[in-house]
Parts: sequence; structure tokens; C-alpha cells
Amino acid sequence: MIEPAKRLPARSFSAAKFRLAACLGAVIFLGGICAARQASASSFAPQEQPSRQAGQRDAQQGEIAVPLPKGKKLVLADGSFQVVREYHREGDRVRYYSVERSAWEEIPAALVDWTATEKAETDQQAQRKELDKQIAESERAARFAGLDVDTSFEVRPGTFLPDNAGFYVLDGNTISNMQQEKAELHTEKGRAVAKIVTGMPLISSKQDMEIAGKGAKLRLHTGDAEFYFRTADKREPHLTLLRAEVKGEKRTVAVISTNIAGQQTFKNREVSLLQWDAARGLYRYTVDQPLEAGEYAIIETTPTEGQSMYVWTFGVDLSENPKSAGAKPAPKR
Repeated sequence: MIEPAKRLPARSFSAAKFRLAACLGAVIFLGGICAARQASASSFAPQEQPSRQAGQRDAQQGEIAVPLPKGKKLVLADGSFQVVREYHREGDRVRYYSVERSAWEEIPAALVDWTATEKAETDQQAQRKELDKQIAESERAARFAGLDVDTSFEVRPGTFLPDNAGFYVLDGNTISNMQQEKAELHTEKGRAVAKIVTGMPLISSKQDMEIAGKGAKLRLHTGDAEFYFRTADKREPHLTLLRAEVKGEKRTVAVISTNIAGQQTFKNREVSLLQWDAARGLYRYTVDQPLEAGEYAIIETTPTEGQSMYVWTFGVDLSENPKSAGAKPAPKR
């Protein structure tokens, strides 16, 4: 027996429609939230990469100190200071050009702390020198970026420099350690006496640099030898090549003349020595003209200690028909 279908009450049908509408509304609301989040992420994404790039640039720039502002400090007695381009003390007044106001101004000299002003100027010069050094090192690093920085440096096909720091000479295909000897200075007596008698220290002087012995132990057999200096403290050596003259049992390396300004010259003994950058911390030296047979010495000069009394010595013994032991490569800057 088939029973007729029962009709749902009107109240139940209305409740079902309400639940269906609520579900559709919730789906639409959640979809809108997801779309908004994606749009927000895409809008901020392009800004993230430039921000990281800017941070990297700032980190690189942080390695070098910020350049000093133009001008110098005129420190006052109350601890404040004026940044000035220049200043002049005229009696009890000080006239200065203000960098801030771009104008000349005057104040009483008693208001200036001269000791602090001098110290500030000294400190500023030291900072500027350090900044110049950092810039030079940065430029050098960029210049060496494409050079071979391996300690095993090949100077000839199959010929390598020793890995240790030191001063070496390439004689044909043979590499040798440069040897040092101690030199002695002898001041010209006549000029030394004149300084004492007259009390004038500005009289120019002459000194003879001598080395004991007729010849150096290290002997080279080619006039176009090359020298390589690998420094341990990353300094840039300042070398001078001198021809020695044998006198009895000694070698006179140089006649050093010092003028009244303190500048030193080597009279008729200096041989042109060219310096090249071989790699980071490695310097190559070549002679401008082939060396003649004889005795030689190389002197290093440093800004703090001046000329070292320990010099590298060598002798050149050329055969009657000298033959090059190897092809000489073109210098590399």
C-alpha cells in the first residue's frame, strides 16, 4: 500500500532556506579575506628586495668611515665650537670664516680655547689620514679582485715562489732568498765639526754607507733579474737599488746627501727599479736597464724608521756571452 507523500511544515522549510543563505554568506566572506591577504602580500613584495639591497649597501659603506665635514673646529672656552674654513688671530681679536653662515665673523681671542683648538685640528688630521688609508685599501682590493691571490705564485712556467713571506730574486729560472747584511754610516767630519762650531744644524751633511767585505754571498748570473717581495704585515715596501763600489775590504753602498730641508739623495749610485703589483700582498720589481757586473744593495725606507741599516746585497757575475735562462714576461700593473 502506497502512502501519499507528506508535506513539510512551512516553518521547517523557512529554517532550511535560512541555513543555506548563511553558509553561502560565510563562503563569500572567507573568500574576500583570502583575496585581500594575497593583494596585500603582492603590494609589499616589491619593496622587500630594495630594502634588503639598501641594507647591503649600508653594510658595505659602513666599512669606510664617513668623510669629515669641510672646515675645522675653533673651540671656545665654554666647550662649544665653531666650524670654520680658516681663522686669523689679530691682536686680542680672532677673525674667522664661518662655514655654517658663509660669512666672516670676529670674537675676542680670550673666548678661544687654543689648546683644545690645536688638539682638535691634530685629531682631524689623523682621522683624515686614516680615512685616506681606508679608501686606498678599498681601491687596492677592487684592483686586485681579478688577480691571483694564491700564495703559490707562478713566476715562470712550472716555477713558483715559496709560500712564506720574504724577499726573493728570480735569476733565470732559479729562485733564491735575498740575504741581508748590516751597513754602517760614517758622517763627513768636516761638516759635523762645522755644525758644532757654528751651532747651525741646518748645514747640509754627507754620510757614507759601507758594508764589510769585498762581495756579497748571493751571486746572480743575469742582468735582468726580477725581485719579489711578499710582506707579512700587508705594507707596501719602498725600496731603492744602489750600485756599490769596492774600496779595499769594504763596499761603499751610497754617499747620502741631506739638504737643509731634510731631503736625502744618493749620489750617482741609484739604479732605476720599477715596482709592479703582482697580487695582493705581493710586489714585483724589475730593473729599467740590464744590470752590469758588480756589487749591489737594496735599501728599504719606512715612514717611521727611515732607512734601514740592514740591506739586501747581491753581486752580478756576467759571462762573456750571457744567455737568457728564460723568457721574461711582460710586466703586470
